[in-house]
Amino acid sequence: MKNLAIMAGVLALGLGACTQNGVNIGQGFAIDANVAGADVAVAVVKVYDKTSGAFKGYRSTYTLTNPTVTFNAQPQSVGLNLQTATVEVLDNAGTRYDNDLGRYQRSVSAVVKPGFTCSTAGTAIESCDPNSKVPANVATILSSTDVKLVTDEIASQVASDCSSVGCPTLKLKVTFTGVDTAGRAQSITVAGATLGASVTSVASVTE
Repeated sequence: MKNLAIMAGVLALGLGACTQNGVNIGQGFAIDANVAGADVAVAVVKVYDKTSGAFKGYRSTYTLTNPTVTFNAQPQSVGLNLQTATVEVLDNAGTRYDNDLGRYQRSVSAVVKPGFTCSTAGTAIESCDPNSKVPANVATILSSTDVKLVTDEIASQVASDCSSVGCPTLKLKVTFTGVDTAGRAQSITVAGATLGASVTSVASVTE
């Protein structure tokens, strides 16, 4: 009975350490992500021989728009220090696009905020007193300047396909990895983000 009483006291102490004013500030991890806006716009140029008029090939250009990534922390989730993003570009059949160039890794140095806001006006969550933390859904948005998920090699291959055989239907599978604020390794996978591909103009030149 004495051992049971000691164990109950330890358990109560542990639970008390995880709460502040009735709010659980434990070490749970609950963050997902969304990748949107990736696009390759292709301007097709058909080149013809100026003497014979024979078709010589394509000299096309592209405009690459890298996507925005939105991380959504659920209420009471710890935050995440991002380190890498591993990207696979897949075609409509789920096959890797452009062979080995269709899988690559990017370094990422960014912080995903935890699932809390601070009730103290003007105070960042990093500087917030534990008693002032309020559980909330919190979004962290990374722009294309924070992480570029689509390479120019992939965009170039898309432009080539759009010019000659038709634009492919592509998806991005992205796995983000990092260490959460409790010191644990974590990963978040976005399985099917769209990579748009389209022809925006067609022109002809002779030379």
